[in-house]
Amino acid sequence: MICSLLIQSLTVFASEEDDQNKAALIKQLDSANMSDCLSVLAPIYDIELKQFLEFLEVNFQNKSSSSSLTNIAIARYQNFKENLNNLFAKVNVNDAGQEYLAIQAAYATCGEIKNEYFDKAKKVMIDHIKKTTAIKTTTIMLEKYQSINSKLRDMNTSISQMYGYFMSFKSMLPGFVVKCLTSG
Repeated sequence: MICSLLIQSLTVFASEEDDQNKAALIKQLDSANMSDCLSVLAPIYDIELKQFLEFLEVNFQNKSSSSSLTNIAIARYQNFKENLNNLFAKVNVNDAGQEYLAIQAAYATCGEIKNEYFDKAKKVMIDHIKKTTAIKTTTIMLEKYQSINSKLRDMNTSISQMYGYFMSFKSMLPGFVVKCLTSG
């Protein structure tokens, strides 16, 4: 229990530190030009991705149904994408020191990097969904098999008792003639 509290406090501390770092990087982003977007956006994207992955870990440890956890994860993924798009939009496209083609190339490169972060987050989310669904399905099937096994055990016990009753009944009628039981 103490370890769990310690880990939670470290996670909260790390998250607060990430938020502070992200805020400082966003301040730099406000004055950044498109030619600098890679060096300014990548660290912010890293923090956003890390926070999204931490959310996925916590979300899919929940015992709720897979469909509700999936819906929550998808909503959070949409929020993640929106955050990255908003950060990308903050970069100054009008860089007076650069020519148009250089700005356009930097814009395209930064857009591709943003899409790579989208893809990474989406892949991890889908992996979590598959893993969680498989685990929960396996657990449900295991519980069903255990229930069936328990019922079969009870039936086996009943059959064994019935056999014992028949053997007991047979031993109580020693003079019973088998020929009397034949059908005519």
